[in-house]
Amino acid sequence: MADFLAAHPMTDCEAILDDFPDEQVMVTKLPKVWQMFFDGAARATGAGAGVIFITPQGDLLPYSFKLGMTCTNNEVEYNALIIRMDIASELGIKHLQIYGDSKLVINQVAMEFEARKLKLLPYCQKTQHLLVKFLNIEVKHIPRYENVKADALASLAAALSCLDRSPL
Repeated sequence: MADFLAAHPMTDCEAILDDFPDEQVMVTKLPKVWQMFFDGAARATGAGAGVIFITPQGDLLPYSFKLGMTCTNNEVEYNALIIRMDIASELGIKHLQIYGDSKLVINQVAMEFEARKLKLLPYCQKTQHLLVKFLNIEVKHIPRYENVKADALASLAAALSCLDRSPL
């Protein structure tokens, strides 16, 4: 704008036009972007995952769930991500920012790391399949201290899973 005004100086006698017939063209509608924070927790006797959605209006939607199987921490992280991405897609969410503290999972999803472990390959492939269901999706790694709410939900779900499996 500054360059245009400098290139087209106005003299004092020119009238300023303030009627723009195409002014609606300059109006843009911002997409409704959702955020999703996820984390998983694996224990010797159970696993759980925590996910928090933040709506475009700023509302928090927390979820935690137990996994009925014993798995590695990376598998739990992938399960948390996949299950909630699938739900986000079914809800019609088209613009999603995903945050997780698992550097391995985030970098594999972003295709910066290759999935070398055969156990993780199906998870990575399923995630790639889900990515194309969104118009705009960002996947970012965050430090653990920025993911404490999802971490707490995952730990709670894992603890409950352990309680369900322990004999009383």
